Amino acid sequence: MLQISEIVKKTEEMFNLFNERFYQNELTRPAITVSPDGGRGAYGWCSINQIWNANGEGYREINLCAEYLDRPIIELAATLLHEMAHLYNLEHDIQDVSNNGYYHNMRFKATAEAHGLYIDKHKKYGWTVTTLSPEAEAWITATLGEDTLNASRLPIDGTTKGGSKKSINRSIKYVCPICGTIIRATREVNVICGDCNEPFERT
Repeated sequence: MLQISEIVKKTEEMFNLFNERFYQNELTRPAITVSPDGGRGAYGWCSINQIWNANGEGYREINLCAEYLDRPIIELAATLLHEMAHLYNLEHDIQDVSNNGYYHNMRFKATAEAHGLYIDKHKKYGWTVTTLSPEAEAWITATLGEDTLNASRLPIDGTTKGGSKKSINRSIKYVCPICGTIIRATREVNVICGDCNEPFERT
């Protein structure tokens, strides 16, 4: 059974590696948490304000949304770097989002692409579609190791929630090829993404 504390520990280790490699240890490490997305439909977020306090010091939060932790680590790495780009911009007073934090502008794209990511445009949410640059993916693969990337995902079937054993997920996963939204179904379906007008693809 994989505990939430183990997920956070692994994410903190990844943050430290990425901070050194992509930001020359410039970023102040935030509180790293795991919680549900609360209906936002986001893989994660970085808090605008320093909502955590330890020994009189304030810290921002980077959260990874629990619903999406079953993705391969290489995808979680892209999400973490995405939130680290927001953290960099917050620490440098760079306004990189608008529309209540949903629309990502060209400033976000510039920061993210200077720090290991490739960003494509979503018609509704702006410059937010995130993948690793080839160089970053090669470095992360070499650093974390092929075995880790191919065999390990942060959550594992059979972890417990609320004291009861979680049943094996037999649903079919579909992903929008444009915005990356994930849906699951118990049978094969033909569904179109309402935001992108593109058919979901089975993965």
